Amino acid sequence: MSKIEIRDLSLTYRMDDAEFLALKDISTTVEDGQFVCIVGSSGCGKSTLLSVLTGLVSPSSGQVLIDGVPVKGTGKERAVVFQQYTLFPWMTAKQNVVFGMKQVRQESAKQLAGVAEEFLRRVGLQDFMNKLPGELSGGMQQRVAIARALAVNPKILLMDEPFGAIDAKTRVILQELLLTLWAEDAQKKTVVFVTHDIDEALLLSDRIIFMEPKRIATEIPVPLPRPRDKETLFDSEEYRRLRTRLMSLFYQNTEVAL
Repeated sequence: MSKIEIRDLSLTYRMDDAEFLALKDISTTVEDGQFVCIVGSSGCGKSTLLSVLTGLVSPSSGQVLIDGVPVKGTGKERAVVFQQYTLFPWMTAKQNVVFGMKQVRQESAKQLAGVAEEFLRRVGLQDFMNKLPGELSGGMQQRVAIARALAVNPKILLMDEPFGAIDAKTRVILQELLLTLWAEDAQKKTVVFVTHDIDEALLLSDRIIFMEPKRIATEIPVPLPRPRDKETLFDSEEYRRLRTRLMSLFYQNTEVAL
């Protein structure tokens, strides 16, 4: 089980003598095994909400529960992939993955090395295991970060615009790779994925949470059949309908902000 419940969550930052309300009265549920994308314009609170889910930031009021247990700090049931690759530059790809596992898995060095090799193969880096991050392209570095997150074997995968700093072609490849890895898992992980890209959200998610500044504006089911690929989606009338609806929400949000 890996159900996330967000109940009446608000977050206020205090800076010197000023206060800034970042999130207000957010309530939603992410069911076990669901792939949910959080979408919205820049600065609306998407990444802030994800930071609360990671346990790196505590809410001012309300709470987050995982399988009924309140979140208090980080936990081994959650793994995070950020937009920046966050790899240790002095460690090889394999060493970076092993290091992540050491924090949560109690196995021998040989066993951890074997798991690291398996996940690096699954993300297509079998020939680059002993390369340093500086010897890898941005897309390869993000593959290492994904392999490291999955190798920990978390129940929940939290992803903050993980493909935002990658070129368009590599982004498509990594989107399809992520979908494949998620679908192949015997017990699908619960995924919360932050993005500002509508097409990415429609390709990946079961449900889209659309945020406007500080709050959830609406939630939209994505009933498109799986498996999915971009070519098939672009020919789908339902895809075009959902895309038009999301685009209208973006424009409405922009008008409110102005």
